[in-house]
Order: sequence, then C-alpha cells, then structure tokens
Amino acid sequence: MEQTLLSDFNQLLKPETNPSLKPFSIAKSLIINPSTSNHTLNSIFQTLETLITTNPQFPYLHVIITLLSTISTLHHHHFTHRITSVFQSLSTRPNIPPRATALVSTFSAPEMSEGVLLSLCFGSIVAVRLRMLVDVEKFDVRPVVLMTVLLGFSKDPYPYVRKAALDGLIGLCKWIVVDDCGAIKGCYLRGVELLFDSEECVRCSAVNMVCEWGKLLVANIEDKSKRDWSDALYIQLCLMVRDMSANVRVEAFKALGRVGMASNSVLMQTLSKKVLPDLEEKKYPGQLSANHFNLPASSAARAFLHGLEDEFFEVRSFACYSMRTPAIVSADFAVEALDLLMDVLNDDSIIVRLQVLETMHHMAVFGHLKLKEMHMHMFLGTLVDMNSSIRCTARKVLRSTNLIDLPMFKLVVDSLIQSLEIFPQDEPDVLSLLFEIGRSHAIFAACITKEMLLEIDPSSESTWDFNSSKTAAHLALAISAPLTYGKQQCSYKMPSIIFSYAVTMLGRLSIALNEFMNQDTLLAYLSHCSTSTESDPTDDMMVVEDDLTSETNCQIPVTHVADPLEVQDKEYSYVKLVLANIAQVWPLTKIGCISELLTTLRSWKDDLATCFMGPHESDSVLKFTLQYIHVVKLLAKAWCHVMCPLDIVHNELGDLGYILHKLEKRLKELRFRFIGLSKEEASHIEELTLVTFTLILSTFDPHYHESVMKKLLPFKDTSNETSNFVIELTKILQKNENSIECFRVLLDSFSFKQLVLRGDFKYMKAEMDFEKNDWLNPFPFVAGLPVGIPLKIRLQNTPIETKIWLMMTLSKGVNQYMFIDLKQFEGCDKIREFTIIAPFYRTPKVNSFILRLSIGMECLSEKIHSFRDECEETKWVRCCLRDRGDRDANLDRVRDHRYHPGG
Repeated sequence: MEQTLLSDFNQLLKPETNPSLKPFSIAKSLIINPSTSNHTLNSIFQTLETLITTNPQFPYLHVIITLLSTISTLHHHHFTHRITSVFQSLSTRPNIPPRATALVSTFSAPEMSEGVLLSLCFGSIVAVRLRMLVDVEKFDVRPVVLMTVLLGFSKDPYPYVRKAALDGLIGLCKWIVVDDCGAIKGCYLRGVELLFDSEECVRCSAVNMVCEWGKLLVANIEDKSKRDWSDALYIQLCLMVRDMSANVRVEAFKALGRVGMASNSVLMQTLSKKVLPDLEEKKYPGQLSANHFNLPASSAARAFLHGLEDEFFEVRSFACYSMRTPAIVSADFAVEALDLLMDVLNDDSIIVRLQVLETMHHMAVFGHLKLKEMHMHMFLGTLVDMNSSIRCTARKVLRSTNLIDLPMFKLVVDSLIQSLEIFPQDEPDVLSLLFEIGRSHAIFAACITKEMLLEIDPSSESTWDFNSSKTAAHLALAISAPLTYGKQQCSYKMPSIIFSYAVTMLGRLSIALNEFMNQDTLLAYLSHCSTSTESDPTDDMMVVEDDLTSETNCQIPVTHVADPLEVQDKEYSYVKLVLANIAQVWPLTKIGCISELLTTLRSWKDDLATCFMGPHESDSVLKFTLQYIHVVKLLAKAWCHVMCPLDIVHNELGDLGYILHKLEKRLKELRFRFIGLSKEEASHIEELTLVTFTLILSTFDPHYHESVMKKLLPFKDTSNETSNFVIELTKILQKNENSIECFRVLLDSFSFKQLVLRGDFKYMKAEMDFEKNDWLNPFPFVAGLPVGIPLKIRLQNTPIETKIWLMMTLSKGVNQYMFIDLKQFEGCDKIREFTIIAPFYRTPKVNSFILRLSIGMECLSEKIHSFRDECEETKWVRCCLRDRGDRDANLDRVRDHRYHPGG
C-alpha cells in the first residue's frame, strides 16, 4: 500500500500533468503515518525539494513548505538540517510569495531557532526581516541576544522594521527580568531618541516603549534620583501630547494614564499655562528635540489643556482618562482639574462626556471631588442629558459625592426630581439615589421633608399630587433620614404621617430600594414608623438593624467571636471568624431574609479568596471553608423553598430538586474529599446531611422519599446523638413515621451550630495531562482496534489504599473503566506522580472521535454502600484521535477541575 501511494504521488507530479492538491494529500497521509519507512519519506522530500528549486513560482508553494515543516516536526530528526537549508535558501529569493515567506519565517527547529532568526534577519529581503521581527517571540532566543538584535534594528532605514523592533522591545520588557540598570536605561533612552522619528508609526511605538521601559527603570532605581527619573518620564510623555499626529497624541495620553505617578509640582505644571516658580530652572534627563538633550520641567506646561482642547475627540477622551490617577494621588491636582473638566461637559462627543464623568467618579470615590456652587449648573445639566448612559454615570458620581451645605443639597434634589419628570424610565435609579444621599445627609433630608409637609398639609388648600413622581422622590428621601450611615443621627424626629404616605407607594419604593432591603423588610419598617406618634431615629434603626446595614451592598457586618484555639496568622484568623459568624447569620433564613444572607456569604467567600492569594491558594483549610460556605448557601436556598414557600406550586418547581441534589453532592465531597477530619467536624457535616435528607422528605414530591429513607436507615440505631435535631430524627425513624408534617416540625428544632476547624486535615486532589497532543499531533489510531493513551497523573494527599479508577467516555452511555492500583507506583501519600498507558478498546469505525477522560475514586463508608463514580475535581480532556488516512481531524483540550466522591 505504501509503495502504491508513493507511485501515485510521483505520477501526479509529472510536468505534463496539471497541478492539483491531490498528490499533496497523498504525501500528507504518508508523512503523518508513523509506520511509513524512511526510504519513502526521503523520496517525498527529494520530490518536494526538486519542485521548490526548479519552479519557485509553483502555485502550491505554501503547501510544500507546510509538508516539509510537518516532516521535521514529526520527529524525523535526520531531515531537520536538510529542511533548514532549503528554507534558508528559499528565504533569499526576492520573488518569494508573501504567504510562503510567513511560513518560512515561522519554521525553525528548537535547537537552531536562534541561528535561523539571525540568518534571516540579516538577509537582504526587507519582507523577511520584517516578518522575523514581528514573530520574534516564537523563537527560542537568549534575551541578551534578542535585546541586542532589536536595539540594532530600531535604527533600520525602513520605518516598519523600526516599529517592529520597538514592539519587540516592548514585549521583551514584559516577559524577562532585567537586573542591569544600565541596559534598562539604554533601552529607555533609545525609545526617547525615536520619539522624534519622522514616521508616525515609529513615534507611536516609541511612546509605548518609553512608557514601559521608563516604569521598569524607575522601579529599579533605589537612590535619591528615583523621583527625578519618575518626573523625567512623566515630562517626556507630556512633551508628546503636542505631536502633529493625532495617533501619537492618543498614545501619549494613554501612556500618561498608565504611568500616573509624578511629584505634585510636575502634576500641577501640566494644568498651568505659566511655569511654576519652583520648576523654572529645573532640568531632567531626557530629550527636548532631536538635537537638544536637556529636558526642562516647563515642557509639561499645559499638557492636559492641550489634550482637552484637541480637535479630535479621541484625544480629548484619553486626556480625560489620563487625569484619573493624578486626581487620586493629589488632592490639589483634583481641585484644579475639576475646573477644566467642567468645561468639557459641554463637549459634542458622548464618549468625551462619559470619560469626564468617570474621572469625576474616581475623584469622588477617593474623597477628592470638591464640588463648588459654580460647578453645579454645568454638572447637574448632565442629569437631564438625552443620553441614558450620561444620566446614569452622573447619578453614580452623586452617590459618592459629599454635598457641603443645604442650598447645594436642595439644588441636587430639585435637579433629580426634574430629571425624573422628564425621564420617568429612570425612576428606580433616581429613587435609589435619593434614598442613599438622604442617608448620608440626614440633616439636609429632614429639612427638605419638613418644608414638604407644609405644602401637603391637608388643612391648607394644597394642590399636591400624591401619585406623582415628585411625591415618590420626596418620600424616598424622607424615609431614608432615620437610617443614617454610621453613628450620626438626625436630631429632627420624622412625623409618622410621612411613613403612612410611603406605605401607599410600597410597590414603587420596594423596586427602587431592592439593593438596600426587600419588600417585607421595607413594609415592616414603614409599618413600625407609621404607628408611632413620632418616629425616633434610634427606634427606626433598631427595627431594621437585622435587615438593613450601614453598607449599600446590604452585607451583614462581621462581629468578633471568641475562638478557643490560638490563631497563628491573619488568614486563618479570618477563616475562624467567618465560620463563627455563619452560625450567627443563619437565623435570617427563618425570617425570610435569604437575599441578605446570600449576599453576606458571597462577600465572605470573595474576601477569603483575596486573603489566601499566593502561597495559600491550594491550602486545605481554604478549600474546605469555601466549599462549606457554598454548602450553607445551598442549604439556605433549600430551606427558603421548603420552610418559607410563596405558594404550593413553588415547591413543585424543578429548581428545588436541583438545589437539593447539588447540596447532597457537595456534602459528600466534604465527607470524602477531605481526609483526617476530626470527630466534631465529621459530626457537623453528618448533621447537615441529615438536615438535607429531612428537607427532601418535607417536600410534596413523594418520588424521593423511598430512596432517602434507605439512606436514613443506618442512622436509625445511631448512638451519636450530637444535637436535639439528631435525637428527634432518631426517634422518628424508630417509630417509622414518614409524614411530611412530621419532618417539617422536626426542621423547626434544627439549630445551626458553630464549626471550629482543627485544621490538620488534607485535601485530596488529582491532575491528569497528556504529552505532545495538539492540533498537529493527534493520537493516531486504527479504526476498530484498541488504542493506547499515554497519561501523566499527579495525586496529592491520596493514601495508598485509595481505590482509583479511570473512566473513558466516548458518548452518552458508552463508558470504559480502568482500575489504577497505587501500590504499583512510587511516591508518597502527599504527592504521587506516575505515567500510564490507558487502553481504550471501544474505538469506533470513524475517521476521528472525541474521548473524554476523568479520574474517580471508590468511596467506602460505614453508613453507605460501596459505589464508584467519577471525580469532580479532575481534569477533563477532550481528545481527538486521528486515523491514518484522516487529513482534517481536529483536537481540543478542555480542563475542568472536578472531583466528586459522591454516590
């Protein structure tokens, strides 16, 4: 068969035949076949080499180059030097097609990649040189050599070669570590030199190079000149905002936004037309022009003024963006910059106006936004802008702004009401904003409410419309005053009539205030305040202290609980603090405050992930705690479905079954995935498992009852009575009671206990990987015959007696299992690495197929039957196996960490 295919290949490439792709398809099938003899491969190589040398304008030249690359790639090492010589000779031809040039430039053997790069870069063909510099990161070149080559070509006579060299140096700066301060300074000064290049594309790249290498230079300087170099970098970039090219000006402002840091005097100089007295004689290392090598500080003068007044909106937009970091680090800069930004709020471009408001928002978040009376007219005009994004961003600025006096506060409220009347679709966000600024400015809100009451007094001839947007806005402001942030309280006691009016608008207000409290909490708050003769702010705070917190994200504050164990470090202290507070916030589920509980748990989970960044990422305690918080979230959701139903139909929805199923799986993972749990820790998880089973039995679906009762049988005669709930459940099981009401009553006796971790358990983890398995190197197979798959497996904290299984899935219902005996492999329980060949016997008779592999463990317990299942924390690999004659098969790899020892 091999000789027949080779004969057909040579026959189809005779000069008298018309060129086609068929002979190359035959050649490819022979090349990728591992059984093809070297004699055949040599014959194919000679034929392809002859085609290139005799006919350089052959229409399928790129196909030939691809085939030659494949010959060398597939471990035919004795062809590598010959193919390299062919490619080098091909690259010296001036009329080589661009596509073939690209293929030649990307081909290189690993041991010769540096030589190939140098030989092709110093060739006479500009297109090849440019391509090599563009793809320079693909070559295995020593950083010192690469830096020297790129610095040399930064003075190439062709502008696009200079640009490619600068881009290469920018990339080099990001992925190598340079300790030589002299080398860093040399690269920085080369970028400064090219800022004055005659070509726009080169100057754009030079700006980015100066930014990246300048930051690296400042970071590596340890002496007193660090501040001078930092200022020099900032001033050098400020100089480029006056460039004749708009693209260069855009890149300059982008770079200023990334650098951000400079001395306060230099930052103030960028806003001033006149040179500041303390900078008049100041000189910095840099370049003022192509021939002037002293950089005066006055070069930064009016830098941002030039950007904000530029004729191109892109430049104006990035000028606003680049002012964010200086406005955050310097309060003086923020005050002066605000005057300039207010003028830009009249800009014709929506993008520019949005950037101005976003910059103001950054100032407000860091407390540097100082709005004055002269600013208010211009700023509040954005609240009635025709663009919804502008209005939304303006309201976001107000949420973080501190209003200094009552007239300014009244002006803001009136503008918000005017915006609400013009754009009624913004009502939820406007009412939410009024509620928030009322809480942060309680005294001002109380004053406005007092004036409003005089207008709507029923004894007077009032024409007040109680169903208007204006009324809803005033009520949202009024009911917020008693709920002030922090310990500041409003001395004015709010009349109860206000809260009675607010009850009539409960629907509109609850939609707007859903991020602060749910509708039930709002109703309880309004009802309490409306039944009092006068609403005392202190009493109002007590009513909603469990449901509405002092944070806008409605997170419940963590209270410190004494821990019997000595805490050794900050991270584990926070873990124990979170575990202690979970038991305290659990009662929220019994009063229906599920959203507040879930928000709190989610915030703790994010905080834990942040605390354990770095060396703690794979810590067993962290893994357990995150999984435990997830279990509590699922348990809270299931509890809310069963114990606090909205209606009967709600319990019959599929989402409850999904939550309970997921909860049971996660609890099994806690039981079997973590080895070495103490008796108290295991008992706590067991109790949560029993609560889950009880929740299932408390639903209206009897489908699950039989299977759950079988799981509860081992607990019928248990003597491990750790809580009242377990004791009562044991009595019910012994009496063989199985009514739904019986289990619902039992759930009322459940009390969530605090979990204290001992911390000496270990987290079991499995990883799996392939070697040399990608799109170009799929596993070859013969259709219908077994195929062996080489696997690298790494197990952590896995005892040698653990029974490990490998599951190979071809399609739904087509599975094959392989037992892995750990006693046959070296290593210890902490880390065990080994390589196996997994045989798959059910190879389909197709050209290609996808095989999914996963690792599982066999879990044994005293109270459950033995079972085998796939792990939930193992890499899943989708692998495409290619037949010998297949030419178009693909491969994809997907890693998804899963490890579930559940049944």
